[in-house]
Amino acid sequence: GNRDAEMTRQQVIERVDRHFQQMDANNDGRFTREEAGAQHERMRGEHMQRAFARLDANNDGSISREEFSQHRAQRAERRAERGGEGMRGGHAGGRMMRHHRGGPGGQMMGGRMFGEQGFVTRDQMRERALAHFDRLDADRNGTVTAEERRAAHERRRGRMRDRTESDG
Repeated sequence: GNRDAEMTRQQVIERVDRHFQQMDANNDGRFTREEAGAQHERMRGEHMQRAFARLDANNDGSISREEFSQHRAQRAERRAERGGEGMRGGHAGGRMMRHHRGGPGGQMMGGRMFGEQGFVTRDQMRERALAHFDRLDADRNGTVTAEERRAAHERRRGRMRDRTESDG
């Protein structure tokens, strides 16, 4: 969504409920590691199909050396226009985010997603999302603003920087 848009507690609940409904493939009220793995594989396949379609400029079902070279040249141009940065402020290819999430069954919303039980319920997801919302809502007015998000981001960056400095 729009990172500059304000978000209320009710919107967080509605968003979690929509996501949970999409993730709980068998509608049993539990999102399991198995469902996460299947969802991850489905998304990976969709990503690969989109990537292939971008490379296959003439839509003939194969990628020629010319199409591949043309794509590489276009990517290099876009990178040069951005000043050589990778995606999102220098995190090459978004690797940092994938590592943080830990892939299917990995870290999510500030803790182990599935815990000992091997699944997470909609209420547990709501609880975690609202706890995160409450940490961001600095003025406790029930709405998180872009300014509050940026301030929280800067606090996290400061903590990470402090940890890095203390380790080195």
